[in-house]
Amino acid sequence: MALDFYHGQGSPFSWRVWLALEQLAIPYNLKVLSFQNNETTRPDFVAINPRHQVPTIVDDGFALWESTVILEYLDERFGGGKRLYPGDAKRRAHIRRVVREAEEYLYTEGISPIVDEFFYSGDKGPDVARVEKARQRVGEELQYLARELKGPFFDGGEPTAIDWVLAPLLGYVWRINFRKPDSKLEELVPAPLAEYHARIKALPYYDKTFPTHWR
Repeated sequence: MALDFYHGQGSPFSWRVWLALEQLAIPYNLKVLSFQNNETTRPDFVAINPRHQVPTIVDDGFALWESTVILEYLDERFGGGKRLYPGDAKRRAHIRRVVREAEEYLYTEGISPIVDEFFYSGDKGPDVARVEKARQRVGEELQYLARELKGPFFDGGEPTAIDWVLAPLLGYVWRINFRKPDSKLEELVPAPLAEYHARIKALPYYDKTFPTHWR
């Protein structure tokens, strides 16, 4: 039976779950919620997820949110020939560590403050000092993550949870740079990660999951 996948276009957190669903060939019903129309606050959705956030999945009546928790659930519930957390305990722990680092240091300390300043600072405009500090963090973390590449993908020859956390963040970096060229984020992406991102974009299901309003 197909699970229900509640998704928001442009959310890197929701995007990672969609990519994982496609890689693992899990049947799903796509339910896109509009941020602009505040559809995540609809009573029917809040009844499923009281935090009214995407991504959310409902698998045979079991509702789950928080994107990295969903990735682990999908791997344990549906992973067969392809796994998001493959290998022994040490290898899986390494994947979880890099996932955590990308979320905490690249996104929370780097990308998120830049988004706040460029898109939500109102008439006062972005805080230049805060932006520069965050840009420095983004650059440092992208260089660090580039050194973690183990092959075509982060764990080697096949995508894992690392890729589905990082690839949407890289897409987000390029999108911010497109919308706000003054952010100059694109110039922070090292060549190995740019080449890696090109390999991600060449995957047969990537275009299907790409945010429609970014095209």
